[in-house]
Amino acid sequence: MRLVTLPDKILRTSHHTLIVMRDDTHDGSTCQAVCVVNDRMIGDVGSKLSLIETIASRKLDCGDVAFDGRVWITPSDLPTPQLRRRH
Repeated sequence: MRLVTLPDKILRTSHHTLIVMRDDTHDGSTCQAVCVVNDRMIGDVGSKLSLIETIASRKLDCGDVAFDGRVWITPSDLPTPQLRRRH
């Protein structure tokens, strides 16, 4: 499943950002609520929509959803930068 953000369907609150996404691989009739925890480590959600869509798609495919059916994204879901070692 490939989730994409619906236009104008991003709601920011003080604690989290709610994004409504739809399945781009089928007829687009399936919608999914995705909550991103507002945190300094995540930063501006709007500038990371592609990354958030990828993470949400992966979590939904793995069945990693909350009791209410939403997908939650926290800083621990973000990829960690790998430090390059000098040879």
